[in-house]
Amino acid sequence: MKTLRFLIASVVLGLVFTMPAPSAANDGWGDQALTEKFAKTVPLGKGGSFDLGNISGNIVITGGAGDQVVIDATKRGKTAEDLKAVQVEVTATATRVEVKVRYPQEKRNINASVDFIVTVPRGAIVNVNSVSGDIKVTTVDGALRVNTVSGDVTVNSAAQLEAAKTVSGDVVVDSAGSTGDITAASVSGSVTLKGVKARGFDLNSVSGDVTLTDVTCDRVKANSVSGDMNFAGPLARGGRYTFQSHSGDVTLTTAATTGFELTANSFSGDIRSDYELTVKFGGESAGARGPKRQNVRGTYGDGSAVLELNSFSGDIRIIKQ
Repeated sequence: MKTLRFLIASVVLGLVFTMPAPSAANDGWGDQALTEKFAKTVPLGKGGSFDLGNISGNIVITGGAGDQVVIDATKRGKTAEDLKAVQVEVTATATRVEVKVRYPQEKRNINASVDFIVTVPRGAIVNVNSVSGDIKVTTVDGALRVNTVSGDVTVNSAAQLEAAKTVSGDVVVDSAGSTGDITAASVSGSVTLKGVKARGFDLNSVSGDVTLTDVTCDRVKANSVSGDMNFAGPLARGGRYTFQSHSGDVTLTTAATTGFELTANSFSGDIRSDYELTVKFGGESAGARGPKRQNVRGTYGDGSAVLELNSFSGDIRIIKQ
């Protein structure tokens, strides 16, 4: 139980990020039949940043050629008064473009949302924060941070991804990289990375799977409470790979090119390895109540990488690629 509480607390704390609080109550919207368009194009110098803060609505951002930020927004509301009440504000300097959605402080129960389709210079630094809505970012080479409370986060072809987080939704990252560490997290969804190269990954999910496919990194720290943990990729010499799940399986698939030192623990699951280990310690130690705990410590090859694989009630498997 202590392990479960620790995992939940660490995941939720890792997802906290600063967001402007919505000033309008948006319960029971139903269909938003009325729409109003907003369009604006502003220049952004090389290495500049683009910041977008939204309350509700889907966001699509694409990196393109040129030095302009092209903003196309669609306001949606039940009434003309709702559309008028919600404002899209754009502040631009030579090095920064900021877009914010404003709701009036004095009035509540405004049934409105704003969808965005934005093109930014490919090398721009991009920061996106939203409360409700899906976010998709494609072909951005500058530093990228994406956060939403309720919605899916999808990132494709990002050269310097730093963070992709949601509370309620899935996180999917494809063909991305970073010279530093990448943080990806969800409370009630899965976290999936494919074709991603970075120095390290910090990955968290409470009720979803964490899956890494064709990834290259020196370090992984991944936690899930009720989801499976899957890793497929090469191990780095001197790398450290830590996976912990409370009630899910932990599966690591890798080629035999790098040796590793393994520490694996499961309370009620099996531990299996396709690689022949030089076992330092292995077996079961009987507890006073409940299932026996299985612990394995062993080395394959030169033992240059470190694997720490833990599950309370799931199986642990190391598969030869």
